[in-house]
Amino acid sequence: MWSWISVGLSGFISISAFENHNLKQALLFKNITPVLLLAMLVEQAGDWSSPSIWVAIGLLVAMFADSLHLLGKWPKFCFFAFVAAQLCYSRAFWVQLSGTIVWWLPALLLATSIVAFFLLLPQLDTLIFPVTIMGIILVQLAWASGDVWLKSPSWGALVGFVGSLIFILSAVLLAIHDYRHALPWGQYWISGSYLLAQALIVASVL
Repeated sequence: MWSWISVGLSGFISISAFENHNLKQALLFKNITPVLLLAMLVEQAGDWSSPSIWVAIGLLVAMFADSLHLLGKWPKFCFFAFVAAQLCYSRAFWVQLSGTIVWWLPALLLATSIVAFFLLLPQLDTLIFPVTIMGIILVQLAWASGDVWLKSPSWGALVGFVGSLIFILSAVLLAIHDYRHALPWGQYWISGSYLLAQALIVASVL
């Protein structure tokens, strides 16, 4: 319990510091948060299964991407680092699957994503390509985690699926906040949901 409280507190301090333009403190606690999640994986993962390893790699890549984002450096490299982190998380779910694929789930996710894409299209302009790429990556992440839950119903699988959906929510909030109109407490909602999604995916493999 205390480990999760520490993760939440570290994330909150990071967001608050960023909002108050304290970049050094924001960067410090932005890195402490995934380190705490990694420590929980090391302590509780036990035999280090393939899903746990992929989640750990995803956390390391995401930590690097978050640092670049806060520093405002190499935006293209930062974007692809975020994509790589999402691919690592999705790999953690794909390795748990075998047999037939549940096709209605990706169809539902894709239809919902297309609707959201066209709603935001007037505001995206030159960002259509990166938004499309990130959308595809997040949809396949939700597909993989949802398929795991449908085939092996458990609290852990459900937590992973919910975490993937919250990743999509975080991306949508970011798009609305940055390119449509600013949301009240927008940065807290965006970064908080992003952190929650990571924590739930870590919890799903513990």
